[in-house]
Amino acid sequence: MDSPDRGQRPAARGFAAVAAALLGLLFAFTPLADRADLLILDAQWSVLRRFDVRPAPDDIVVVGVDEATLRQVPEPRGLWHEPLGKVLARIAAARPRAIGLDLALPDRSYESTRPGIDRALLLGLAAARQNGPFVATLSIDAQTRGARPIHPPYLAVLQEERLAIGLLARDADGVTRRFSLALPTEDGFFPTFAGRLCKMLSRNCGDGLLHFALGKPFGYVPFHKVLAANDMASLERIFRDRIVLIGETLPFTDRIAVPMDYAGWETPGREAPAIVVHALALRTALLDAAPQESSRPLMVVLVTFAALFFLIRDWRVALAAAAAAPFVLFAVSVYALYAGVAMSLAAPMAVLAAVLVVALATPLSHRYVIRRR
Repeated sequence: MDSPDRGQRPAARGFAAVAAALLGLLFAFTPLADRADLLILDAQWSVLRRFDVRPAPDDIVVVGVDEATLRQVPEPRGLWHEPLGKVLARIAAARPRAIGLDLALPDRSYESTRPGIDRALLLGLAAARQNGPFVATLSIDAQTRGARPIHPPYLAVLQEERLAIGLLARDADGVTRRFSLALPTEDGFFPTFAGRLCKMLSRNCGDGLLHFALGKPFGYVPFHKVLAANDMASLERIFRDRIVLIGETLPFTDRIAVPMDYAGWETPGREAPAIVVHALALRTALLDAAPQESSRPLMVVLVTFAALFFLIRDWRVALAAAAAAPFVLFAVSVYALYAGVAMSLAAPMAVLAAVLVVALATPLSHRYVIRRR
């Protein structure tokens, strides 16, 4: 970049451009660049969510175990066989399109505690299975990383084809932004909660990034209200032909960090109940709307493009161009995300920042040289 009186040699500018491109590419593979890309992705979703939410069917409803439910149900959580069985039976009687259960099932019999308690839950599971597509999550032991056992009679009702892994992926910063239809195990792959349900409901299921600008926030019915409902007609109006997902919606347990919350009944924040994230993953999968991350060659092109700004001779032009380019790139990336591609911008943005620094330093260094003379 030229000073006001004399220009740098083209070879020097060319060397600066090549060096910036190489350093930018190296930066792209660092954890800092990954974190920056995640923050930029969150900003892109925020723009899309504010200005261009993609329409989606309002066909998923969440039934949640909340604080009011804990107060209304007298039994301790480990003995919720009868309440859970009744809720499953009532939802099934409302003829939903599918039922998903993200609550841990007992690993042994509790008949000695209260005779008939096992049968109450068994009937609810059987009713949910008879209704149609029904999936329950396997609880994963944090120490052994293996699936916790399920009481054999319940397992006999569910069988393997109605079981799924309830884990959700987290990025380097602990935030969930993507999902998979299946996860690797020692025996191959096993479906996730959203993956198993989607395969039961549709032939076209895709995974990738969660779509945080897809449809309205999810509707909600507290668990205890379903349990206390006496009017089946009202339950049919809520659940019929819809996908019902049952899980915890407590404020301090089973929460997942997300860029934005799709729980329509909560104050918008940066955490959501896991069942809501599962619901968003299922909606994204059913509509095959998951954006895919851009390829490495595209990132190389963007870094090279940014490095070419070092070839601009006039520092004023370079300064203006490097200042405007990030906004242009961000606008393009938002449109690309809308079209289904998530662009990595951290590396080209870093190179443009270097161009800005050099452009600003050029007149200052020239003045310093003049004063030294």
